[in-house]
Amino acid sequence: MSTSYNVTSDDSIWSLMLNRILKKSYVYTASESNSLFSAVAIGAMTAVYPFMYIIQKKGSRSVVTIVGLFSAVTTFLIPWMAYLGFYPLLAMRFLQGMGLSTGFTLIGIVTRQWSMQAQGAFFFACLSCFFQLGPIFTMPVSGALCTSSIGWPAVYYVHSMVTIMIFSSFFNFYRENPISHKFVSQLELSKIQRGKGETKRQPVPLRQILTDPVVLSIWTTALANFMGIQLTMQFSPTYLHKILGFSVKDTGPFSALPQVITAFVKVSAGYSADKLRCCLPKTSVRIFNSIALGGMSFTFLGLAYIPTSEPYLGLWMLVISCAIIGFNCGGFFRCSAIYAAQHNHFVMGMNSFLNCLAALLAPVIVNFYVRNDTWNEWYWVWMSHFVILFASNLVFQYYAKGEPAEWTKPSKEIVYSEDNNDVIIIKF
Repeated sequence: MSTSYNVTSDDSIWSLMLNRILKKSYVYTASESNSLFSAVAIGAMTAVYPFMYIIQKKGSRSVVTIVGLFSAVTTFLIPWMAYLGFYPLLAMRFLQGMGLSTGFTLIGIVTRQWSMQAQGAFFFACLSCFFQLGPIFTMPVSGALCTSSIGWPAVYYVHSMVTIMIFSSFFNFYRENPISHKFVSQLELSKIQRGKGETKRQPVPLRQILTDPVVLSIWTTALANFMGIQLTMQFSPTYLHKILGFSVKDTGPFSALPQVITAFVKVSAGYSADKLRCCLPKTSVRIFNSIALGGMSFTFLGLAYIPTSEPYLGLWMLVISCAIIGFNCGGFFRCSAIYAAQHNHFVMGMNSFLNCLAALLAPVIVNFYVRNDTWNEWYWVWMSHFVILFASNLVFQYYAKGEPAEWTKPSKEIVYSEDNNDVIIIKF
């Protein structure tokens, strides 16, 4: 944003506005930059449960569409808020972050309503690829626009227009329930609904969910999972350049490589988790979770001991750490879908909050250990995350279940009579 541009001006209002924005200097201190990044995560954390409550009452189609269009508007306004000053930009970044809050909630709803019983992990794997597809699109497109004659504001305008097109398509094609979709045949509907039980929106049993040790273990594992992901996403360029000695030119492509591989691993793992027939779901989710979080923890252990004299070994260990976490779709995410059943959208909604919390914690942990970007300092970063991931996986192994919770099952009534006179109804 601080780059100087020579914009060719014409008489159009658009050109005049663009010139005005580009002629101003935008230089922020390290503290201001951190605040601008943190504001997005805080905005998402703030909005998770209000939007989840509204979705529970009004349905996902209209609410998610409105949130998406709101995200497009706030993204479009970012250049103008930057022009007005730091605090208007900070406020707009907070509002922009609110658009992140519905992602996991929607995934939980779509997986429950639209996947067949035997395809839940595969559905989740495909839907959660937005974590990879977003950066894969954004990084090269933003780089090209920033170096073009129209300058950095075009990054926000293009993303805003793409967002409007995506959510318009979403509103036109998506229905919360396959029963109400005109493109779904009776045969397809019967396959989707087979073995699922009740799929309509129901009141969320908050007390039972918030005190259930299985759900708490899922959330604990999710936080550790996101802390590992956020560490690699936010700091892999820094580590590759300053510790392993790769050039700035090579750091960009090397940082994007894990995202492509992770998307492939995630979809493959989701498909495999659904097709695995040699063990019960309870065993399956434990195996996949051990591969994902246990595998990432041991790659972090390896990174802690790989010397700077072996940069390519460190690079591939980092790639493996990012790719292997793709097995999580068959681990705690699948456990959540099975155990929480029709209430999984609430459990998944918490994951949006935890992901943003991890995004805030990652810089705190790194800054606590790292002062001068030395190998010895990064040793403690990798070791601390090794302990977090390894310990959380142990907690999950102890509590994981492979069948729906009791609070997902409908209440039953027993009706019987005594002496053909009194009728007693017992609910439980």
